[in-house]
Amino acid sequence: MAKNPQARKGKEDEAQSRPLTIPFLQTLGALDVLKPPAGAFDPVGTWRHTYRLWLVQPWSSGGALALSRKPLPDGKIALTADLRLAERGGFERRTHATLTCAADRLATPLSWTLESHGLDLEDKPITRADVTEKGTLADGELAVAFGGQTRKQSVPSPATSNWSLFDAVQRLPREKTQPLSFTLIEDMDLVKPNQRLTFRETTTVALGGKTVRLHGYQQTGQGILPWQYWVDDAGRLLLAFSGVRAYILDPTATTWMEKQLASARFAIRRRRKSQ
Repeated sequence: MAKNPQARKGKEDEAQSRPLTIPFLQTLGALDVLKPPAGAFDPVGTWRHTYRLWLVQPWSSGGALALSRKPLPDGKIALTADLRLAERGGFERRTHATLTCAADRLATPLSWTLESHGLDLEDKPITRADVTEKGTLADGELAVAFGGQTRKQSVPSPATSNWSLFDAVQRLPREKTQPLSFTLIEDMDLVKPNQRLTFRETTTVALGGKTVRLHGYQQTGQGILPWQYWVDDAGRLLLAFSGVRAYILDPTATTWMEKQLASARFAIRRRRKSQ
């Protein structure tokens, strides 16, 4: 990445108006942390991935997502997502979600709990910003309980969630096949119909000093910016991006995010003392 702050800002300004691609992310330096993982990977088994959330937005210095999968004795699968986002003013937003999903092609969510809370500049909870939701999807009906009320909505089948897709793309054929059509339940409560997931291409990319073969999929549909998902030969999801955000596989993502947040908070405190 460019060391000159003005040059870096110029590239980030450009990224806010230019669609993200792998070459452009490399130019921005966003993929410098992506090292090809070694060892076997079983996409239908138990696994845990950690992603750096890279954002081209002035209100956030980024975040970290930890996503794990575990097969259950009854044939379903459990997905757990922990998302931490550094926000403007030294604030942090933490979201924890547990999903029980069908072991089908799209990891269809069947029931889930989502909890989200904020932390202030001093790392103290902001209780007024707490959110707890419980949801189910059965017989084409979405039910989300929040704040003592339950909202119900019809959802055309098949359906999946944005976190489920991180699991699903790892199990797809790494070649051109029939596109998948589905309804997206974004962030576990927002219904976006008429989605389409297609195989994009196979390409080679220089990552971590190695040439890696990647297989790409593209999601398009109503109410979203296009997503790209890129997996390696084992099916492991290395990279996903849309709009001005990218999830980049990085085992150090949580530590990096905490350092970013601590640095931002220190700068804010120092600035306030000098005023």
